[in-house]
Amino acid sequence: MIALVACRRMSGLLALSALMSACAAPQVGPACDISRLVELSAVRLDISRQVALAKWDNGYPVADPPDDPREAQVIAAAGQQAAERGVSSELARAFFADQIEASKLIQIALIAEWRRSDAAPPGNRMDLSAQLRPALDRLRPALIDALKGAQPYRGTSECTRCVARATADYARANRLPTLFALGLDRGLARVCGD
Repeated sequence: MIALVACRRMSGLLALSALMSACAAPQVGPACDISRLVELSAVRLDISRQVALAKWDNGYPVADPPDDPREAQVIAAAGQQAAERGVSSELARAFFADQIEASKLIQIALIAEWRRSDAAPPGNRMDLSAQLRPALDRLRPALIDALKGAQPYRGTSECTRCVARATADYARANRLPTLFALGLDRGLARVCGD
């Protein structure tokens, strides 16, 4: 009889312990993996380095002239392609606007550094219109697909921490300079929402 009472108490304590553990565990959304989005954003930023070199060599400003529709076309195309892929066009437009601003951040910082040293680094150059812009355009669908993959995490309490961790992990694993890590932060600024 004593053994039966002890058994009941033990099972009651185990049930209570399990209930308390479940209540104490933080409720989070699905396991967050946005590494592909971070990786593709980093690829886009790497292209920005070549864009900066092309602009340096040709004396172009970082920002497109006011009458150049390139940025608006990129953002509009992203919105349209996103809608076709089941991603909010508003989200895609905001994301690509952030990607463009991140690219400008990289370009401004690099060109300023080159001005201070009075020279850009040596190496191969790529043509802005014939090679770099088409490369950015080809990257757009993959970025939209990766953005779609991030949709389950948007709006969860863990999203901003997930983005920060994924960015830090990528930066550490790839030994990104601080400038490029900041570029990633800028480019991913609205993945979790405004």
